[in-house]
Amino acid sequence: MMKRILSLIIVFVMILGIFTYTYASDVEYVNVKVDGEVERVKKINVLVNGEPIKSDVPPVLYNERTLVPVRFVANYLNADIKWNGEDKEVYIKTALDEILLTIDSSDVIINGEKRKISYNVPAKIINDRTMVPLRFVSEALGFKVGWDQSTWTGTLEYEVEEITDIEVVEDEDYLPKIIVSSTGEIGHKEIYLEEPYRLVIDIPTSKIDKDLLDGKAEYSIDVDEYPIEEIRAGQFKENPAITRVVIDLERFVGYNIKDVKDNKLEISFTNRVVEFKKDEIDNREAIIIENTNLPEYNIMRLSNPDRIVLDFMDSILESDKSSIDIETDFIKGIRTSQFSPDSFYNENDKIVRAVLDVKALDKRPNFSIETDDEDIIVYVDNEGFENISYKKEDIRGFFEIDLKKRTNYEVEYNDKSNIMSIKVRSSKIDVDNGMILIDDSLVDNMVIENSGGYKNIDILFKNNISYDVDSRSRDDEIEIEVVSKSNKYNDKLIVIDPGHGGSDPGAISPTEHIYEKILTLKVAKYLKSELESLGFNTLMTRDSDEFVGLYDRSDIANNNNADAFISIHFNAHDNPEIDGIQTLYCPAYYNEEKLGDNYPFAETVHNNLLETLGLFDRDIKRRPKLVVTRETKMVAALAELGFLTNPEDEKIITTDEYYKKAAKALANATVEYFK
Repeated sequence: MMKRILSLIIVFVMILGIFTYTYASDVEYVNVKVDGEVERVKKINVLVNGEPIKSDVPPVLYNERTLVPVRFVANYLNADIKWNGEDKEVYIKTALDEILLTIDSSDVIINGEKRKISYNVPAKIINDRTMVPLRFVSEALGFKVGWDQSTWTGTLEYEVEEITDIEVVEDEDYLPKIIVSSTGEIGHKEIYLEEPYRLVIDIPTSKIDKDLLDGKAEYSIDVDEYPIEEIRAGQFKENPAITRVVIDLERFVGYNIKDVKDNKLEISFTNRVVEFKKDEIDNREAIIIENTNLPEYNIMRLSNPDRIVLDFMDSILESDKSSIDIETDFIKGIRTSQFSPDSFYNENDKIVRAVLDVKALDKRPNFSIETDDEDIIVYVDNEGFENISYKKEDIRGFFEIDLKKRTNYEVEYNDKSNIMSIKVRSSKIDVDNGMILIDDSLVDNMVIENSGGYKNIDILFKNNISYDVDSRSRDDEIEIEVVSKSNKYNDKLIVIDPGHGGSDPGAISPTEHIYEKILTLKVAKYLKSELESLGFNTLMTRDSDEFVGLYDRSDIANNNNADAFISIHFNAHDNPEIDGIQTLYCPAYYNEEKLGDNYPFAETVHNNLLETLGLFDRDIKRRPKLVVTRETKMVAALAELGFLTNPEDEKIITTDEYYKKAAKALANATVEYFK
């Protein structure tokens, strides 16, 4: 009985000792609980920007490594910290980074990338606090770490950026934006408050420029431009350093905050896309898009199937409908979504995307756009551009633009982008904003839009051109003649056939799990660009992930009187050791409609692929049973660009660099054949 009582007393004393500090030889020790056991460890001093760390659990020396409480260090960055007890995970979100720690693991995930904590020291729970190595604080949270051996003191310093300017950018057509400039990269946290309406933005690890304050407690801008009433900024905290920006608003309005170049934050206010409806305006069918505020927008015209894409910037979709039943003579329906930004946009952009599906007609219509207060009006028809005319004769194109009266204008041509820009005052020309779709061998399209009191007309050419302005520098019309510089192959049509598609995936790479149909389309698109830059006309049997029958593919080439047919594929075999390049063709004697010997074309294709790509030579093979090479009247070759089932080939051929090289080789072969 006495032994049992004695044991209980010892345990009780140990529990009391968990938070008991002792001293020996001027070194301070502390008893802590680790993995259910009480351990006596050395207490370490840690200074953050010169001040002692504020924590209920001190930094300690554990297993010869200095561990610090991550929560209290992260607080200096104004971070959000969450604990997942079930999985023993700590989630830390600073203004710039997202970090996931797992207790008793040296693995850490930073912004989605898995890394190792320095020295493979795992995060530990000590006295119910997550502790991490001092070095981790430097690598993951961006602190500079120092060590003073004489005093057993670690130092942590974080960079404090300076807020150098806060400005309002106003535009007569759109809502104002706010730009916050700094000396370095900054992040932010925000909260939206009501009564009164205001947006509060905290910028951690920053101080406001004293010159901006000009001796005052806060910097302020009286804006009085909807929706902003006033902007106020000041030093919210000194340590940790936090700058606070408060934007007073007239009423509730959506907003978007994103990083822009040159160490700036951009605060914009979001429009709500309310409704799509059809109406008739001046005897023209119109699609009216109602908004709470007029947004900036981008327009694209895509093919196969024909559709018009409108991206409304800084916007949110009020309705949850993804399909809108609106039909006109040229539009068969509208699809809408809250679009997730792709590579063309900033990842934090708020975008509403509307897709107008165009009916399949003999002649593809143009489209034009105008605005009425907050509303955007879209016309899809063949009107609105009567004062612009274009005609093509062989390799020459002629443009004529009628003006209201004699005026000056500017014409510039960029030979890198193949875009000609014509600039004339908006008051001197009567033409809608929008796009004229031309899509011949010389011109892709014309885009007309307003910009600062001017009407800009951008003409996108398919190849490099030379041009002459035939009208006077001040005239009541603009006359321009253009000539394609790449005219040697203008009479040649090459049909490009990306193998498989839609429900037919083709081969599948065993490691990367990529479908052949995806790879063939990538190469085909690069080949199209290469050939058109050389002056060839091109036609693709498919330009999206869709199924096209084998006989349909050959019919496309035959019906368009193509001069050559290139089918793009990737190979597969049960034996993973089989690798290399192979080219297939059909001898002319298997089809009496064949216009010539196909072997020279296949040989040219094969040799160029071998020379450019450097893979094993799997030879040129006769394949009379292949529909696409047998049923096409013109010369045809099927290029097998490597074996997806061979590990070495797979590594090489599933890269963007390889797609481009393959396209270049096929283009070179086409040029060589038609010399």
